[in-house]
Amino acid sequence: MKSTLRVAAVCCCLAAAGTSLSARADATGVQLYGLVDSGLEYLTNSSADAHGHGVSLTRLTSGDLSGSRWGVKGNEDMGGGNRALFLLESGVDVTTGQTLQGGRFFGRLAYVGFANNDIGRFTVGRQGGIFLDWVSKYNPLDNAVYAVKMQDPAFSDRLDNAFRYQAKFGQVEILAQYAQNYDTVNFGNTLSTPGYLQGRVIEAGMRYSNGPLSLVLAYDQKNGGSTQLNAAMTAKVGGYEGNVDRRAAIAGKYKFNSLDVFAGYRYLDAHAVHLSALDTGPVEASDFYWLGATYHASRALALSATAMYQTFNGTQRKPLSFQLSADYSFSKRTDAYVNMGYVVNSHGSNLGLNGFGSSVIAGRNQFGVMTGIRHRF
Repeated sequence: MKSTLRVAAVCCCLAAAGTSLSARADATGVQLYGLVDSGLEYLTNSSADAHGHGVSLTRLTSGDLSGSRWGVKGNEDMGGGNRALFLLESGVDVTTGQTLQGGRFFGRLAYVGFANNDIGRFTVGRQGGIFLDWVSKYNPLDNAVYAVKMQDPAFSDRLDNAFRYQAKFGQVEILAQYAQNYDTVNFGNTLSTPGYLQGRVIEAGMRYSNGPLSLVLAYDQKNGGSTQLNAAMTAKVGGYEGNVDRRAAIAGKYKFNSLDVFAGYRYLDAHAVHLSALDTGPVEASDFYWLGATYHASRALALSATAMYQTFNGTQRKPLSFQLSADYSFSKRTDAYVNMGYVVNSHGSNLGLNGFGSSVIAGRNQFGVMTGIRHRF
């Protein structure tokens, strides 16, 4: 009952704010917005029966191409090229109506900041990671379920207590971000290593755009410290580097008349127990490559294809995946889609179309198809 009243109160406040500010729209704007994406998914080898045979799965899904969400954002023009801004965004599971991101009310994004036309933009709060906000844009399906985040969850990173600086100078855009926590990682306090910043994230990147060509360079470093890891680290504190993941990526996009071509590479050097989120086993490094294209058959129809390949150093696991997609826009706000994917799991790899270790039998290939509708408001 309290949760219902809280949601109702927030919605009433937002509606009132939007009404009161509409009279001053020349200086200030507040916008309520959202996106609803839901469909039906079919997967093979999602689990095993008593005889070890693969079992297929059919289910309703939410957020197939884009995570379903609602939010409110606003800005105030303060003159002299300066403006204040904020954004609050909540993730929603359309199939159940539940709040996502661990039940956080504004779990997708929550930040406030200041922008200047000459020096750039400064924001603080819960914000997207550079692999989510920048690098994931350099593949045909952006941050869809059957896309790059199935190969690496960093493409869905959200950072708590984050400070971001972002600016554009001509054809070059830069980003620097520092955070004291990242998403659902639970940081413990049983280990305190001098000079070791527990649970911190450091990111930096650069984008270059010139006509049909766009390129991105990105670096991400996570200093961990989860409670799961502390016991292992405590025994090795002498000379131990700590739970640190380092990612670097380069990707590009080139637009022809009706064809967009994408390519990218990401290197991961990880010293972390939580690599189990990627794969089973003590993998310390991996190389991830992707290649894809989108053909705009008409103003309404877009056809996409992607191939992705990852190698885990020191193991024989080399998961390979393919994706095909057709997206038809009925209007600027509403489109329908069909996505198909196929994963080849070699030597015990457990990559599923929904991510490593999710709804797939290790060592088995998986086919999946999802179809649905997406509406923006």
